[in-house]
Amino acid sequence: MVLKQRRGKKAPAANAPAKAAAPTDKSKESNNNDGVDAEKKDHFNPVIIVALFYTLACGLLFFYYNKYGPSMFLGKGWKDYKWSPYKWRQFIDDNERTILIIGGPHRSGTTVVWEGIKTHPDIVGFGSRFDTGVDYSEGVLMQDVYPRFGVGYEFTNFDKSDAKQSSRSTREDGIGRYALVEDVHWTAENKKDLELQDPTSLSRLLNRFGPHWDQNKKFGKNGLMKAKVWVEKSPQNAVLATFLEGLYNMPLNEDGTVDLDNAKKPKRSATKFIYVTRHPIANIYGTDKFVRDAMGGNINFEILLKNYIALHKYMKMDEKVLESPVMWVQLEDFTSDPSKVLTQVFQFLNVSSDEADVQQVLGIMPDISAKPNDKYFKIWCEEGIAKNGHLIQKYAEELNALDLGYDLDIC
Repeated sequence: MVLKQRRGKKAPAANAPAKAAAPTDKSKESNNNDGVDAEKKDHFNPVIIVALFYTLACGLLFFYYNKYGPSMFLGKGWKDYKWSPYKWRQFIDDNERTILIIGGPHRSGTTVVWEGIKTHPDIVGFGSRFDTGVDYSEGVLMQDVYPRFGVGYEFTNFDKSDAKQSSRSTREDGIGRYALVEDVHWTAENKKDLELQDPTSLSRLLNRFGPHWDQNKKFGKNGLMKAKVWVEKSPQNAVLATFLEGLYNMPLNEDGTVDLDNAKKPKRSATKFIYVTRHPIANIYGTDKFVRDAMGGNINFEILLKNYIALHKYMKMDEKVLESPVMWVQLEDFTSDPSKVLTQVFQFLNVSSDEADVQQVLGIMPDISAKPNDKYFKIWCEEGIAKNGHLIQKYAEELNALDLGYDLDIC
């Protein structure tokens, strides 16, 4: 009886090895699973990384394609025509086409004025950013005949110190500063021996611009023939006027050479100019806001003021020697009474200026803020005048000499 009880106690012990073996088997199973997981992990992670990379890359390409169109992949010259210089000369003169050139300070309203003008049924301008591949559809950013005057370098060439900025005068100076560069003013005289004696300057420029006028969605095709006026807008045209007049009116022989004696000079000027301007304080604040918001940079008030004065001096200087008609448009006049100003502009361009055409244009345009300067004048009167009022006084004589008709005492 006792023996049976002892054996009964030993029975569980006899089963102990089997129980000990169970954890060993699970350990092997766990090790095997870890191997499978590791194998899957090694095989799976690179695929995910590559997929994420290509998804991000494709997303970025799609984003920028939607902004800048085919030019992003094909380059700005993918639409270029191959007309000869003389073919352009002959086409412009025989069809009495007018090339309207719009310029003025950045943030002065060149874009909104251009949008209004190009909407006229007899006028063609460049299409959207998607169509042209450049911001604001500005011609200066599309071509390679003359400089962009530093535009595009602003993202990397801002000085954080006002002291450093006040002494800068380099080719990289862009928006808000470029007029202070010594050789920025291109004229028919200082470019006569090179660009204006080279007939390809004309064909390179028009072969780049021409397709954007000719294939404009407004006309579908044959825009060059259907539109009486071709418009190109770039703020930097403010320092290019006499050069551009010489370029677009280049006297050419049938063999494509430039006629140095001007015997073949066009009987009529193919160009007209519109200068857009804005109150200096509002223009400076508008430029400062753009530089800060879009580029994360900083330019001190005095540099912006000196740039404004320099630009207008060049514009006034060129106006006196241009053989082409010139018209000035103040942004404040345009926004307060766009109907009146557009009527005057269309009369200047010798296209229909009746009320129906003007109202049709205004019906297509986006809403126009009647008083775009008020927000900047408020900032000036509340805080700006205390900080920079002495600078307006310092340059008051130069500002008044520009004869723009602006009252500097706005508070």
